[in-house]
Amino acid sequence: MKNSHHCAPLRQGLKKLRQKITGRGHGRFLRAEGGSVSVEAMFVTPGLIILMMFIYTAFSAFEAKAKANKANYTISDYISRQTDEIDKTFLDGLAELYKFLNNDGHIDMRVSAVQFVIDENNNESHELVWSYGTGDYTALSQGTLSKVENRLPLLADGEEVIVVETQRKWYPVFLAGLKAMDFADVVTTKPRFASQVLYDDGVEEVNNASHEDSDDSDVDSNGNHTGSNSSGGYYGGGRYGGYGYHRR
Repeated sequence: MKNSHHCAPLRQGLKKLRQKITGRGHGRFLRAEGGSVSVEAMFVTPGLIILMMFIYTAFSAFEAKAKANKANYTISDYISRQTDEIDKTFLDGLAELYKFLNNDGHIDMRVSAVQFVIDENNNESHELVWSYGTGDYTALSQGTLSKVENRLPLLADGEEVIVVETQRKWYPVFLAGLKAMDFADVVTTKPRFASQVLYDDGVEEVNNASHEDSDDSDVDSNGNHTGSNSSGGYYGGGRYGGYGYHRR
């Protein structure tokens, strides 16, 4: 009797719970909206965090792309306004400016001048006047000019255009669905205050023979030409191993 007296409250509690679930309280139990906020937050919070990480990373990518594009336009516009000869030092300085505008230490940049030509047989073609590259970009040659020909605007016979190609790496802040990407831009600009932008490739004319400002075995001490580098394209910084191209 003593044990049954102590178990009576437990039996009554179980009976009431059974009635709520299966009896007259069944509908009221199903309609109940009460719950634990901590349990709901445990399921929702990870999804919200991942979503915010993806949004932040996506906007970071758009911002980096916009900066890279604007930096290219800035450099292209500045080159198009030059009326004096530019050289390797000038272009290397612009590459450093591109790094600064993008807050990025590793960039690639190539600047080229292209002329549109119509010959006596009315054949149209683009000719590379000069080209200079930094980073992983090497100078274009007449044979590789096709890389940018589809980006050139309509030109008149003999007209030149400056082509600035840039590329920068972008790495995501969070690994939330986006991978590392290369942001490449190609901007073409016609010279503003002259018919062309001249490029000094570091080669002088001595008695109609060309030689590099540094040591060049193609020209002797009397200025006489001894090699075969007097016509065609010249790659500065080493025979076909440097970064500059200049048409002769």
